[in-house]
Amino acid sequence: MTSGKPDISAMTADERAIFEAAIVSACTAHERAHFREDGYRRCVKIEQFFVKFDSYKYMEPEVTTQTYVSQYAESDASAPRVAKILHFFKGGQGMGYAVMEYINLTSPPVPEKVAEALEWLRKVPIPRDHVGIGPLGNGLARHKLFKDYKAPLRFSSINALELYLNKALTKRPRRAPTVTPVSLSGERLVFTQSDVDASNFGIDDEGKTVLLDFGQVGILPESFASHAMSSIDPFTVAVAKCLAWSESPNLYSMSVIRYLLWMSHDPSLGLDKDGNSL
Repeated sequence: MTSGKPDISAMTADERAIFEAAIVSACTAHERAHFREDGYRRCVKIEQFFVKFDSYKYMEPEVTTQTYVSQYAESDASAPRVAKILHFFKGGQGMGYAVMEYINLTSPPVPEKVAEALEWLRKVPIPRDHVGIGPLGNGLARHKLFKDYKAPLRFSSINALELYLNKALTKRPRRAPTVTPVSLSGERLVFTQSDVDASNFGIDDEGKTVLLDFGQVGILPESFASHAMSSIDPFTVAVAKCLAWSESPNLYSMSVIRYLLWMSHDPSLGLDKDGNSL
């Protein structure tokens, strides 16, 4: 690494190769030293940068989504702060490395301000060429409703997702109480942070709320945003109290579906991405 903050975009091919090798080396050393620790995450501050690393295939949709949202935030003075992705590259063994600006956090997140940030995120326009449910790019939607917090399919539309959810309801025992089918018709697709944990937010030097982790951010129906707030986590509860979102009539049905999906041996339920039976 060189002294000062290097301009990655202005580097020659050789300089970039040296820079990337230094990033990989630092991340490897960090993982070797800390991977046994509880709560370990594949992210580390390296000089003037913050680097997140994991499977390239896993990270590509996250990086694409964060890049889009951060660029939109730059044009809106009322926006929360979103770290800029400065460089994303593929290393050995299929690993991806996202090099972003380092944001100094001065205090824990404030529920009222986090609620405002989620309201703002919800209003970010979806790219016109985007198709499907989930993050930008080709990733799968991530949400606590899905088994292992990950959708089994890249659902092609809101209708396909509705078909999938209601197929799950057919897995209930015969004598189980009747559950109203989920209806997503008329709902908007919105950018949603599916993991409203305090660790995913912060406050910067200027007092702005920072959106920190885009691993759980994706385009989902409004009911999924509401369902993400139905938690016993004290911080999430505090944030939910500050939101003026209308309560979704699908919440109870979605709670039943979540249980059924987590118990299922086949998370796809025998459907394809369009909601049709295979």
